[in-house]
Amino acid sequence: MLSRRLLPTSAWRFGNVVIALAAVAITVCLAACVSSDRQSLAFSPSSTAGGRADPRTAQRFRTVIIDAGHGGHDMGGRGNGLTEKQLTLDTALALRNVLRAKGFNTVLTRANDHFVDLDDRVAFANHYRNSGAILVSVHFDSASSSASGITTFFWRTDSHGLATRVHRSITSATGLPSVGVVRRRIRLTRNPEIPCILVECGFMTSRADASRIASSAFRRRIAAGIASGIADQFRLGDGNIPPVPELHEPLSRATDPRTY
Repeated sequence: MLSRRLLPTSAWRFGNVVIALAAVAITVCLAACVSSDRQSLAFSPSSTAGGRADPRTAQRFRTVIIDAGHGGHDMGGRGNGLTEKQLTLDTALALRNVLRAKGFNTVLTRANDHFVDLDDRVAFANHYRNSGAILVSVHFDSASSSASGITTFFWRTDSHGLATRVHRSITSATGLPSVGVVRRRIRLTRNPEIPCILVECGFMTSRADASRIASSAFRRRIAAGIASGIADQFRLGDGNIPPVPELHEPLSRATDPRTY
């Protein structure tokens, strides 16, 4: 290290200026790099090591990410004059209102009729991975005319309690039959890094279901049922819900047999 006494005053001052400018440049560069990394982490689909499931202990949450299925050019299913993308958005907006009244923070993956890619929905949810959030994806089903009722899908071990409570609540609130709580590896149950479920809120292809689903008042009952189940999970956690084993499966891809 050079001693200050060996340098002329002007040279020392000049050296200080150079050092200061270099420090500023390094700081700006680091800030830009950190900003870039944060953006890529927040909005790029991610996976756990080896593509395995990432079960976590159930956590207290305050934010509910509400995903209205389909949208834009993606109409979703159809049946008895009903179009899924319209039903999901209306139900999602109603769910947002009920949850806000209960004191939850809410975020929508779409608030109007536009298309959002499934991987973008997952990336959006993963942006909240450290924010105490859950994801609830709202859908309506279509199959044979004899199929009827509500199905709730989950994959992660920390989502089983949420799926069970929401399923119980929505079937009770609507009176629709229970198809069941089903563990299935699909994009919006396997890939998010937060507790997440997908609810099929009745069959548009069933005359019995469709006649009720077509009513906006009934869709508000669906929203109220989902919200009540979410509130139960917040209050009770996984208490009295039988645990499910961890399963190690790869992330869900577009090439899988069925997507939502």
